[in-house]
Amino acid sequence: MEQSTDRLETFHWSGRVACYTQWFDRDDPSGTGDYETLADLIKNYQGKICPKPMSIQAATLTGVPAESIGQVFASYDVLTGFICKNPQLNGECCLDYKVRFKCPCPWPIIKPYEIQDVAFNSTTDN
Repeated sequence: MEQSTDRLETFHWSGRVACYTQWFDRDDPSGTGDYETLADLIKNYQGKICPKPMSIQAATLTGVPAESIGQVFASYDVLTGFICKNPQLNGECCLDYKVRFKCPCPWPIIKPYEIQDVAFNSTTDN
């Protein structure tokens, strides 16, 4: 599994500021395919992904966008997440993909902390 700490990217989307989450790689493409589903990712990475993402991006672990690979995806949307099923039409297996989601900023939500007032007593010698 991969978790990267890429820099926070912010975007203006329909008048709202949006941020991309970190990249997530929950599953490997062995067996029946690579399943980076939103439900599983939200469960495995609680608080790291908004419940209703604005968009999704998928890329190979080396960073090549999924759209440019030429593989067929069973799902690639914000409702289900990303699914690449084995075997592909050409008989090959899916590559290993990572995904990230666009969420309202800030995401994850930054919890405010309480700042206590501190009184400083100073004495001055005149």
